[in-house]
Amino acid sequence: MTARTKARAKTKRSRAETERRLIDVALDLIRRNGVLAGLNLREVADGAGVNRGNIYHYFGSRRELLRAAINRRFEAVVDSLVDDLRGASFVERRLRTFRSPNEIQDSHLRALLVIDGDETVDPMPRYEGALSLLRQDVIDGDIDRAHDLEALQVALTALRRGYRLFREPCANRIGTDVDDLDERVAAIVRAWLEAMAAPPAA
Repeated sequence: MTARTKARAKTKRSRAETERRLIDVALDLIRRNGVLAGLNLREVADGAGVNRGNIYHYFGSRRELLRAAINRRFEAVVDSLVDDLRGASFVERRLRTFRSPNEIQDSHLRALLVIDGDETVDPMPRYEGALSLLRQDVIDGDIDRAHDLEALQVALTALRRGYRLFREPCANRIGTDVDDLDERVAAIVRAWLEAMAAPPAA
Protein backbone atom coordinates (compact mmCIF):
# COMPACT_ATOMS: atom_id res chain seq x y z
CA MET A 1 0.00 0.00 0.00
CA THR A 2 1.45 3.36 -1.03
CA ALA A 3 1.69 6.36 1.28
CA ARG A 4 -0.95 8.15 -0.80
CA THR A 5 -3.38 5.20 -0.53
CA LYS A 6 -2.81 5.02 3.23
CA ALA A 7 -3.44 8.75 3.57
CA ARG A 8 -6.66 8.48 1.55
CA ALA A 9 -7.90 5.56 3.69
CA LYS A 10 -7.09 7.49 6.88
CA THR A 11 -8.95 10.57 5.58
CA LYS A 12 -11.96 8.41 4.68
CA ARG A 13 -11.99 6.82 8.16
CA SER A 14 -11.59 10.24 9.76
CA ARG A 15 -14.49 11.66 7.77
CA ALA A 16 -16.75 8.70 8.58
CA GLU A 17 -15.84 8.99 12.27
CA THR A 18 -16.56 12.74 12.28
CA GLU A 19 -19.90 12.23 10.53
CA ARG A 20 -20.82 9.53 13.06
CA ARG A 21 -19.91 11.82 15.97
CA LEU A 22 -21.95 14.70 14.51
CA ILE A 23 -24.99 12.46 14.05
CA ASP A 24 -24.63 11.01 17.57
CA VAL A 25 -24.42 14.48 19.12
CA ALA A 26 -27.39 15.72 17.03
CA LEU A 27 -29.54 12.78 18.18
CA ASP A 28 -28.46 13.27 21.80
CA LEU A 29 -29.31 16.99 21.72
CA ILE A 30 -32.75 16.30 20.25
CA ARG A 31 -33.33 13.63 22.89
CA ARG A 32 -32.28 16.01 25.69
CA ASN A 33 -33.79 19.28 24.46
CA GLY A 34 -36.87 18.00 22.67
CA VAL A 35 -37.76 18.00 19.01
CA LEU A 36 -39.23 21.48 18.84
CA ALA A 37 -36.17 23.06 20.44
CA GLY A 38 -34.60 22.56 17.04
CA LEU A 39 -30.98 21.77 16.49
CA ASN A 40 -28.28 24.30 17.35
CA LEU A 41 -25.40 23.60 14.97
CA ARG A 42 -22.86 25.31 17.23
CA GLU A 43 -23.83 22.90 20.05
CA VAL A 44 -23.59 19.95 17.65
CA ALA A 45 -20.13 21.01 16.48
CA ASP A 46 -18.91 21.68 20.03
CA GLY A 47 -20.27 18.33 21.23
CA ALA A 48 -18.52 16.50 18.40
CA GLY A 49 -15.30 18.46 18.94
CA VAL A 50 -15.18 19.89 15.43
CA ASN A 51 -15.52 23.23 13.68
CA ARG A 52 -19.08 24.20 12.72
CA GLY A 53 -17.92 24.38 9.11
CA ASN A 54 -17.50 20.60 9.18
CA ILE A 55 -21.28 20.22 9.39
CA TYR A 56 -21.76 22.18 6.18
CA HIS A 57 -18.80 20.44 4.57
CA TYR A 58 -20.09 16.94 5.35
CA PHE A 59 -23.86 17.46 5.25
CA GLY A 60 -24.48 20.75 3.43
CA SER A 61 -27.16 21.99 5.85
CA ARG A 62 -28.90 21.45 9.17
CA ARG A 63 -31.71 19.67 7.32
CA GLU A 64 -29.31 17.20 5.69
CA LEU A 65 -27.75 16.48 9.08
CA LEU A 66 -31.22 15.75 10.44
CA ARG A 67 -31.96 13.51 7.45
CA ALA A 68 -28.75 11.57 8.03
CA ALA A 69 -29.59 11.21 11.73
CA ILE A 70 -33.11 10.01 10.91
CA ASN A 71 -31.89 7.46 8.40
CA ARG A 72 -29.27 6.11 10.77
CA ARG A 73 -31.75 5.92 13.64
CA PHE A 74 -34.37 4.24 11.43
CA GLU A 75 -31.92 1.61 10.18
CA ALA A 76 -30.95 0.83 13.79
CA VAL A 77 -34.62 0.48 14.76
CA VAL A 78 -35.39 -1.80 11.81
CA ASP A 79 -32.33 -3.96 12.43
CA SER A 80 -33.34 -4.45 16.07
CA LEU A 81 -36.90 -5.43 15.11
CA VAL A 82 -36.26 -7.73 12.14
CA ASP A 83 -35.01 -10.73 14.11
CA ASP A 84 -37.63 -10.28 16.82
CA LEU A 85 -40.48 -10.23 14.28
CA ARG A 86 -39.35 -13.16 12.13
CA GLY A 87 -42.08 -15.80 12.00
CA ALA A 88 -44.63 -13.70 13.90
CA SER A 89 -48.20 -13.44 12.59
CA PHE A 90 -49.56 -10.25 11.04
CA VAL A 91 -51.28 -9.21 14.27
CA GLU A 92 -48.33 -9.98 16.56
CA ARG A 93 -45.83 -8.37 14.18
CA ARG A 94 -47.82 -5.14 13.99
CA LEU A 95 -48.49 -5.04 17.74
CA ARG A 96 -44.79 -5.44 18.54
CA THR A 97 -43.91 -2.68 16.07
CA PHE A 98 -46.65 -0.47 17.50
CA ARG A 99 -45.32 -0.94 21.03
CA SER A 100 -41.65 -0.56 20.14
CA PRO A 101 -40.10 2.30 22.17
CA ASN A 102 -37.43 2.67 19.47
CA GLU A 103 -40.06 3.98 17.06
CA ILE A 104 -40.65 7.10 19.14
CA GLN A 105 -37.48 8.92 18.15
CA ASP A 106 -37.90 8.19 14.44
CA SER A 107 -41.43 9.63 14.36
CA HIS A 108 -40.36 12.73 16.27
CA LEU A 109 -37.39 13.34 13.99
CA ARG A 110 -39.46 12.99 10.82
CA ALA A 111 -42.07 15.34 12.30
CA LEU A 112 -39.31 17.88 12.99
CA LEU A 113 -38.31 17.86 9.33
CA VAL A 114 -41.95 18.29 8.25
CA ILE A 115 -42.33 21.23 10.66
CA ASP A 116 -39.08 22.62 9.25
CA GLY A 117 -40.74 22.72 5.81
CA ASP A 118 -39.00 19.74 4.26
CA GLU A 119 -41.31 18.38 1.55
CA THR A 120 -39.07 15.42 0.76
CA VAL A 121 -39.54 13.59 4.08
CA ASP A 122 -40.41 9.94 3.53
CA PRO A 123 -43.14 9.08 6.06
CA MET A 124 -43.04 5.41 5.06
CA PRO A 125 -39.46 4.23 4.58
CA ARG A 126 -39.22 0.67 3.24
CA TYR A 127 -42.80 1.00 2.00
CA GLU A 128 -42.40 -1.60 -0.76
CA GLY A 129 -41.08 -4.18 1.71
CA ALA A 130 -43.96 -3.50 4.12
CA LEU A 131 -46.46 -3.87 1.27
CA SER A 132 -44.84 -7.15 0.28
CA LEU A 133 -45.30 -8.43 3.85
CA LEU A 134 -48.99 -7.48 3.73
CA ARG A 135 -49.35 -9.46 0.49
CA GLN A 136 -47.81 -12.45 2.26
CA ASP A 137 -50.29 -11.90 5.12
CA VAL A 138 -53.11 -12.19 2.55
CA ILE A 139 -51.62 -15.47 1.32
CA ASP A 140 -51.33 -16.67 4.94
CA GLY A 141 -54.99 -15.83 5.56
CA ASP A 142 -54.36 -13.09 8.15
CA ILE A 143 -55.81 -10.39 5.88
CA ASP A 144 -58.78 -10.85 3.56
CA ARG A 145 -57.81 -10.29 -0.07
CA ALA A 146 -60.60 -7.72 -0.56
CA HIS A 147 -58.81 -5.16 1.66
CA ASP A 148 -56.92 -2.24 0.08
CA LEU A 149 -53.34 -3.06 1.12
CA GLU A 150 -51.89 0.32 0.15
CA ALA A 151 -54.47 2.14 2.26
CA LEU A 152 -53.92 -0.36 5.07
CA GLN A 153 -50.18 0.35 5.09
CA VAL A 154 -50.83 4.11 5.16
CA ALA A 155 -53.32 3.66 8.02
CA LEU A 156 -50.91 1.48 10.01
CA THR A 157 -48.09 3.99 9.53
CA ALA A 158 -50.27 6.98 10.42
CA LEU A 159 -51.63 5.27 13.52
CA ARG A 160 -48.19 4.24 14.76
CA ARG A 161 -46.49 7.57 14.04
CA GLY A 162 -49.37 9.70 15.32
CA TYR A 163 -49.69 7.72 18.51
CA ARG A 164 -45.95 7.91 19.13
CA LEU A 165 -46.03 11.70 18.78
CA PHE A 166 -48.99 12.24 21.11
CA ARG A 167 -48.98 9.32 23.55
CA GLU A 168 -47.62 11.30 26.52
CA PRO A 169 -49.95 14.30 26.13
CA CYS A 170 -52.87 11.90 25.56
CA ALA A 171 -52.01 9.94 28.71
CA ASN A 172 -51.82 13.19 30.67
CA ARG A 173 -55.12 14.38 29.22
CA ILE A 174 -57.04 11.29 30.37
CA GLY A 175 -55.19 11.07 33.67
CA THR A 176 -53.17 7.88 33.24
CA ASP A 177 -49.56 6.89 32.63
CA VAL A 178 -48.18 5.97 29.22
CA ASP A 179 -47.72 2.28 30.07
CA ASP A 180 -51.40 1.96 30.96
CA LEU A 181 -52.43 3.87 27.85
CA ASP A 182 -50.15 1.71 25.69
CA GLU A 183 -51.89 -1.43 26.95
CA ARG A 184 -55.37 0.00 26.42
CA VAL A 185 -54.63 1.30 22.93
CA ALA A 186 -52.86 -1.95 22.00
CA ALA A 187 -56.07 -3.87 22.89
CA ILE A 188 -58.02 -1.66 20.47
CA VAL A 189 -55.36 -2.07 17.78
CA ARG A 190 -55.39 -5.86 18.27
CA ALA A 191 -59.17 -5.97 17.73
CA TRP A 192 -58.79 -3.88 14.56
CA LEU A 193 -55.95 -6.02 13.18
CA GLU A 194 -57.77 -9.28 13.89
CA ALA A 195 -60.83 -7.92 12.05
CA MET A 196 -58.71 -7.62 8.90
CA ALA A 197 -59.02 -11.39 8.41
CA ALA A 198 -62.68 -10.85 7.48
CA PRO A 199 -63.83 -9.15 4.27
CA PRO A 200 -64.41 -5.39 4.51
CA ALA A 201 -67.95 -4.35 5.43
CA ALA A 202 -70.10 -3.57 2.41
